[in-house]
Amino acid sequence: MDALQLLVPLLALISTYEWRSVSATSNSTCSELDLEHFKLLEGESFYFVPYDLDHPNSPDENFTWYKNGLEVENITTDETHETHHHGGALFLLNVSTADSGSYTAKQTTPSGNCVTHHVSIKVFNGSSGEDLTYGAVKNSKLNKVISCPSPVKSTCDVFKGKFTWYKGANLRQGEHEAKLRVFNATEEDEDIYTCVCTWTHNHHVYKTSGSRRLIKLETNINRDVQILSPNNKEQLADEGVGIKLNCTIFCGTNVKRDCKASWHLNNKEISQMTGYNQATTREIEEPSKNTYSTAILTIDKVSAKDFQQEFVCKGQGLYTYKETTLTLKQRESIIPLAIGGVCVFFICVLAATLVKCFAIDLALFFRPYLHQCRHNQDGSVYDAFVIYETEDLDEDAEDKLLHFVTVALPSVLEEKCGYQLFIQGRDDIPGEG
Repeated sequence: MDALQLLVPLLALISTYEWRSVSATSNSTCSELDLEHFKLLEGESFYFVPYDLDHPNSPDENFTWYKNGLEVENITTDETHETHHHGGALFLLNVSTADSGSYTAKQTTPSGNCVTHHVSIKVFNGSSGEDLTYGAVKNSKLNKVISCPSPVKSTCDVFKGKFTWYKGANLRQGEHEAKLRVFNATEEDEDIYTCVCTWTHNHHVYKTSGSRRLIKLETNINRDVQILSPNNKEQLADEGVGIKLNCTIFCGTNVKRDCKASWHLNNKEISQMTGYNQATTREIEEPSKNTYSTAILTIDKVSAKDFQQEFVCKGQGLYTYKETTLTLKQRESIIPLAIGGVCVFFICVLAATLVKCFAIDLALFFRPYLHQCRHNQDGSVYDAFVIYETEDLDEDAEDKLLHFVTVALPSVLEEKCGYQLFIQGRDDIPGEG
């Protein structure tokens, strides 16, 4: 009797070992499909069909569902259980954090092949702060379209459920489509939008939800490229001296990409050639949002070769491309100009000095030549009146004064310079003068 009691457990252990060995061998021949991941909200329900399963309503006996863990838990087909399956479809109703884990379905196809499906599920409560959104709706379109996440939409489609939408915690009245449209979206419309599907299974009502974040991007307008600089074909430069060349283009409004200015030499973009250095920046001007790209080419020392080359400023936009050519021109030396300026300055100083010192002599010298050009407009007969005093003079002084007034003065002013003098004692006697 004792031997028999020992033999029964031994046979059971051997049978179990053989079953596990067969099972392991069988699993090793199954095709392993990719693991799918889902995040669920506690209290909601989840209907899952593997992404590559064409016929989820295949007979139950073709599928074996189980939950992985320390102990493998087979999943029933009994609909009275909140966790059950129908063929390839897995139902998790009113989920809790205890439902988190990895689930596997072993499928036997009509041809006898084995396929293994895997899904990982994490359940969070509402206060966890976990990001449960599926993906952001992020574009610069004026009118936004928010699509209900695929797991929620497929559940509603299968069970003929009803869609409702929430913006944050606020219900969007009258929105019962799989796609929510937000017209003329502004920054105030940015929020998390939740699509809720209310569906019925086995005469019980369940809910499944999924959320997306709406992000409004600023509108961008790509225009034809305009080259703003250089606006001349030539630029003056000095040999042996450094110089910076500016290539600036305009691309449009709020352009974040596809706007680039660059300098090219010999059909190649200048990057870090010896003696050359190029730096490119893009600027969005506020508040106009006009977008500019600038390439600054720094030449450490201009060589004689640089005066023979063509520097090409190129502008690349989204739709258009433009270029312009710039050549360097040797700046003329300022030494000859400086020498000429100094000479003119000294000539002017000399002329001013001569006029200052010899003004009277010059006037008297040019008087004969200018006399013919004089035009007497006031009708005067005399140019000057000479009046003198002889009272209280001795005879010798009086003779000298009379000789100066009547002889010396007229000989110079009247005979040589052409002036007409009125001399007291000469021209006030009738018949003289």
